[in-house]
Amino acid sequence: MTRASTYNEPFESFVAPARSKPQIWRVVVAVLAWFAIGFGFAVALAAILAYRDPDMVASTGLFVGTTPLGVVSFLSVFVGAFLGIWLITLVLHRRGLRSLIGRGPVLRNFIVAAGLFAMLQAINVGLWHLSYDSVPNVALDTFLAWLPILIAVLVIQTGAEELLCRGYLMQQLAARFASRWVWMVIPQVFFALLHFNPATYGPITWVIIGFIFILAMLWADLTRITGNLGAAWGWHFANNFIVFGVFGSPGDVDGLALRVTPYDVTDTPMLAYVGAVATMVLTWVILRRLLRP
Repeated sequence: MTRASTYNEPFESFVAPARSKPQIWRVVVAVLAWFAIGFGFAVALAAILAYRDPDMVASTGLFVGTTPLGVVSFLSVFVGAFLGIWLITLVLHRRGLRSLIGRGPVLRNFIVAAGLFAMLQAINVGLWHLSYDSVPNVALDTFLAWLPILIAVLVIQTGAEELLCRGYLMQQLAARFASRWVWMVIPQVFFALLHFNPATYGPITWVIIGFIFILAMLWADLTRITGNLGAAWGWHFANNFIVFGVFGSPGDVDGLALRVTPYDVTDTPMLAYVGAVATMVLTWVILRRLLRP
């Protein structure tokens, strides 16, 4: 068990609910159960939709993301993951969903982080347009028609990943181990590997994994500083909303993106990576100052 004095006050409060049942076997069972519940939900959803319309999966890009319905169905799979982490925490640890989110100004942190990242990313995209021209992808009326559903499923999708990686795993490991290499790094490695997709990313798969790992570490640090998931969840939501709904990459769940890059994700130029990293770091630095208790 770690001592309370090991952590700052907000993070100690965040970890406290996990201290009553910190056994590692519970974490192993929880992760396996999370995968099982998420996979089971996805299979059940696909089976129900295929039963209602056998041609739907092939004709609408279901679960692939090449059409608006495809994007929504792809993100809806995370409903199972969201319910899974809630049920696992309840059954294995006898604590509720609120204990995974943390206390304090969660909603304020969510809004501030989402708004700041959106603003800085808009500047980054504007600078990107000095060198490249984006390509129209989805009509505005189509995007607006799907917007409420997109927002809802993105809240669930990003929430499922935050509750597991920055919530449950960070809490449980911090309750058992004092080393940041364990409770801060391991959950972010796990999060990054969840995005392993060589079919889409091909030769840059590990570049994308590394990029996501760095982003996850910044979210973990904000969680440590604030003692809740608000900032990480808000930033994560804004990032995914922009990628899936505003400015995406062709072939990478682009069925609802208003505009896409003129190049495939595997041909992303160095300038785009530099701009993305600069935006990430600047967002993190500002949020650390704005949200520190």
